Amino acid sequence: MDDKDILNEGSGNQEKIELKWWEKKQGISLYQKKNQSKVEKQKKEKRELKRQLAEQAKAEKDALAKKPEKKTSLDGKQKQKRKPLVVRPIDALYNIDSVPKDAQEIIADFMNVVAATHPLNSRQRALLPKHIRILSHYLTDERSDRWLGYMNETTSLSAYVHYYLWWNLVRLTRLFSNLPKDFLNLSEQDVCLDIGSGPLTVPIALFLSRPELRQVKLTWYCMDISSQALQFGNDIFLSVAARLKCEPWEIVRVKGEFGDRIKESAAFVTCANMFNEANDNADMPPEYTAKKFAEKLLSYTDKSDSSTRFLIIEPGVPKSGRFISLLRDAFIRKDFLPLSPCTHCSECPMNGEDKSKGGKWCNYVFTTEDAPKTLLKLSDQSNLTKERAVLSFVALARAGEAKGEVEKKEEFLSFRIASDPIRLPGNRTGYYACSREGLLLVVTEKALHSGESYSVRMPKYPMRTDWKSGAYILNLD
Repeated sequence: MDDKDILNEGSGNQEKIELKWWEKKQGISLYQKKNQSKVEKQKKEKRELKRQLAEQAKAEKDALAKKPEKKTSLDGKQKQKRKPLVVRPIDALYNIDSVPKDAQEIIADFMNVVAATHPLNSRQRALLPKHIRILSHYLTDERSDRWLGYMNETTSLSAYVHYYLWWNLVRLTRLFSNLPKDFLNLSEQDVCLDIGSGPLTVPIALFLSRPELRQVKLTWYCMDISSQALQFGNDIFLSVAARLKCEPWEIVRVKGEFGDRIKESAAFVTCANMFNEANDNADMPPEYTAKKFAEKLLSYTDKSDSSTRFLIIEPGVPKSGRFISLLRDAFIRKDFLPLSPCTHCSECPMNGEDKSKGGKWCNYVFTTEDAPKTLLKLSDQSNLTKERAVLSFVALARAGEAKGEVEKKEEFLSFRIASDPIRLPGNRTGYYACSREGLLLVVTEKALHSGESYSVRMPKYPMRTDWKSGAYILNLD
């Protein structure tokens, strides 16, 4: 075959593709032209699908406009359109009003709380923004060069406590204050374990967030490879308890790493910002790693204890969101139920896996406008301006005790908002949300916020699908 290299595409479609003489001159191969033809065909099909959807929407709108409206039997006034769905708010993850006032005051004055036990001299205070910036590089873009015991180095630990611990307390107190009350219903003499505790971030945040637990005698095993960080955190915890005029919980410092044993079985196991570091050093696929980590976490508990609970919190980045979703699946297979942020125990629709639909991952955001002014100023001085705080997490409890807290009634649909507002055609606003039906695109004129959950009566009509994300479209108005 000389000038006309011809390729028949498909058995049913005898469309011929041939190279022009100038294409041959340019060195274009028949294979390249075939691929280009496929791409153009896919683009054409996509445009045609969008056109059909637009025509369908217009036809539905025209049909509604032409439909004669019935009149009332009393005054002849026209009836209004179909009533919008009744939306019942359930909870919000970041309601600032739920944070106790005394906790807010301590967080606002946290620099002085730290200074009460570990004061900085004038030179150390002047160099603090620089040390924070250096530590930030180690924790983010220079992860491969970070040494595991960076919190054993005095300068790094001081920078971490004055900045990262402070921001973590802002995030976690907002979260802990809004978690379901029953989930944190701990009893006298309960044993708790915080893995990768560092400067006791989780125990301090929980002590600040839940006044009802301050009088409960708990024993906390705080595990970390840095004994210096544990001592630093213990001093701050005692200082916080003194300011609140409460007896502190018993703290047992354990120098060790994830997997090391403790003397007692824990009823409540927590870890924050630990697995993102562990995953950096893992060579196995994340599915395998999540399964093994779930087994390790369960080994710290008594399998016969029906009140066992886990709380795992990670940074709100795609990799961490994906891992949290896999860890959730592993625990469900071990007869646990996710109580928050999930409104269901079905397959996670925001697992960060499906890249073709944006690879959406589960994470929740709030703005930092209510954060302490001193902390915001320190962030600016360190060139780490922070306008939003974000995290991914899952709270789990044994299914035997928590069955009543998971939605069972099929006639109602619960969902949690998991995105910023999305501009839609026709001056509409949408929000991605998680539900048992899968990913939702919630369309409404009302302002919704990340982390808020709602319940509506299950629509009787089949929900349309968003062509871009594959989400079911739920119109609330």
